Amino acid sequence: MRKISSDDYLVNVRAIYVLDTLGIRDFSYFDDPEQNRSIYREEVEIDAASYEICYKRAFGYEALATHTLKTKETDFLLRELTESFAEVAELPAPELDEEAPTVHLKLTYKSGEVVTYLCNFDRRYLPKNWSRFATDVKVKFDFYNTRGDLLSDKLIQYGRRTDEYIYCTVYDNTTRNRGYFLTEDDSIRVGDRVSIPVDDSETPITGKVSKVEYFTAENVPVPPENLKTIAKRINP
Repeated sequence: MRKISSDDYLVNVRAIYVLDTLGIRDFSYFDDPEQNRSIYREEVEIDAASYEICYKRAFGYEALATHTLKTKETDFLLRELTESFAEVAELPAPELDEEAPTVHLKLTYKSGEVVTYLCNFDRRYLPKNWSRFATDVKVKFDFYNTRGDLLSDKLIQYGRRTDEYIYCTVYDNTTRNRGYFLTEDDSIRVGDRVSIPVDDSETPITGKVSKVEYFTAENVPVPPENLKTIAKRINP
């Protein structure tokens, strides 16, 4: 196992997954975008200098998806990986299945030493702490989430425009679909309990809203004059 000096640690980790070996043995192949853009690959890079964790998926010539997280936690993560990947320098080069997915791993240390390792994407050949590495990266991206409010339709699915009617689909307590009901209450949301009139009975029943939709007079599924109106929203 590689002896770790107290003042030497990883400053960059780069791991690339490729569907098959394609005869690739030299890591520099991946530094030439023109040469390797025709293949599907995934890449994770953790870099101390830029404070970045970068995850890429390249779909050949079609597209390249890149997610970059900039955080000072990269330094802590790299110091942990220094211990986790200490064995890599001593691992023997395994025989490769030319048709199986491969992982190209490049470790760069503060001292300038560079260690590379190539193996099939197989538990038998990957570094023992590979799962920890993958989990640490995944947790970081999951925590900060790569999609926020701008791309969320949940935050913009409510709100009536001036020329619209609000149609609510309501189920009663027996899970029977009671159909559309009108409301002027723009605060009603899916899952809310509401009081609705039933047939000619003067006693309303409690129902649950399963859908809130907005229609203009030109595209209503049922004429508004044919619908009953929600009596009120019931606070939980």
